[in-house]
Amino acid sequence: MRRLVAASAQLFACCVAGLLFQVACGSQSALAADQHGLNDRIAELEATTAPTGSRPLQLNIYGQVNRAVLLWNDGFDSGTYGVDNHTSSTRFGFVGQAAIRPGWSAGYRLEVETPFPSSDEVFNGPGGNQGGLGDTVRIRQSYWDITSKDLGRVSVGYQSPATDDITLINLGSQINDAAVHFNSAFRVRLDLLNPPIVTALTWGQIAHNVDSFRDNFIRYDTPLMGGFLLSTAWNDNVWDAALRYRNAGGGFRFAGGAGYMRDDALHFEDVRGSASLIHDATGLYASVAGGWRNAAQSVPVNADDSRFYYVQLGVSLRLLAAGNTTLYADHGVYKNFNVGEILSINPDQVAVPWGTLVDTEVRRWGFGIEQAVDSANLLLYAQTHFYDPTIVGFPCTFDPDPKVCGGDPSQTTKLPAAPWQGVVVGARIQF
Repeated sequence: MRRLVAASAQLFACCVAGLLFQVACGSQSALAADQHGLNDRIAELEATTAPTGSRPLQLNIYGQVNRAVLLWNDGFDSGTYGVDNHTSSTRFGFVGQAAIRPGWSAGYRLEVETPFPSSDEVFNGPGGNQGGLGDTVRIRQSYWDITSKDLGRVSVGYQSPATDDITLINLGSQINDAAVHFNSAFRVRLDLLNPPIVTALTWGQIAHNVDSFRDNFIRYDTPLMGGFLLSTAWNDNVWDAALRYRNAGGGFRFAGGAGYMRDDALHFEDVRGSASLIHDATGLYASVAGGWRNAAQSVPVNADDSRFYYVQLGVSLRLLAAGNTTLYADHGVYKNFNVGEILSINPDQVAVPWGTLVDTEVRRWGFGIEQAVDSANLLLYAQTHFYDPTIVGFPCTFDPDPKVCGGDPSQTTKLPAAPWQGVVVGARIQF
């Protein structure tokens, strides 16, 4: 393991040195002092006033390409995958907007995602470098909206709920957050036999940031009022609400948000949020996130509710004329996700139930560097990730029914689960 960490550190240092050398040699004068990422650019497009005259409808095209190399080690095997970075995936979209009357507008957004393969779908198994868990081209958003300057916006269609990305607010790093983007589909392996046992349990199941998923929603967003924005969304099965806040003053910038979701189809409710503070003069920043989830269990066990916290500390300064350089370290803990569920082994052949999970914990840490090149809307990045699991369960007895796992909850066992480590080097360019 020490050799892997040393090799990862050497590769990380070489990649960072190469990236910074190319940026320093080829950089031009910066065109902007602050880049807030694709979401801010889209928000600006949506707020654009449609022109008058013979062309009442304004259409804008936007997008980005974000590709990376992932070097991974699951404790027993290692590999190198070319991936689309799920943190901020490759996509393109169209935003149309037309004025109805002064202060009122109608619009439409169609956004297509093209992750092949996505970094959250590749895994450590046969064909794992191809992902295979999702489509290579898929609709990311498709909805219409009506916006009033004074009353807010109503949108209808396939889109984000109010709490989407509420745990990902970060004024420092543009390409790393509390979510599990690179080992989400990797199977946890157990050092019980030779070769080691492969389980059907994935890292994304036990290291969860309780983020929301897009679906068909009716959503309402208030106008921005004193830096606050209140949102709510609902459909037949889901209802959520979120409050976001952004402000600047005294040389600091702050952004934060919190939300609540109830999902009657998946039988859970959760509360989550995040916040980020940056000092403009020094570039020092801190970003934190956390969440709590109460979910139904397939096998009721005596365990606390699922929860997590995440902290990222760093500095983001304009060290080069090309754009901001961001350095950071992060740490997170994810507790009791997927408890009360059956753990199966040998998923690539005939899956066999082992037992029931009663306690899970994942501790993660890592560090990274990002270099912006404002003249090209380009972001170069390199990062490392280390995940260490604790998994406890009780084995099946299949008594009295051979078709039911059963087992004695008092006879728990700590499983020898292997850690996961990864190095990521990539680039994102926006248009």
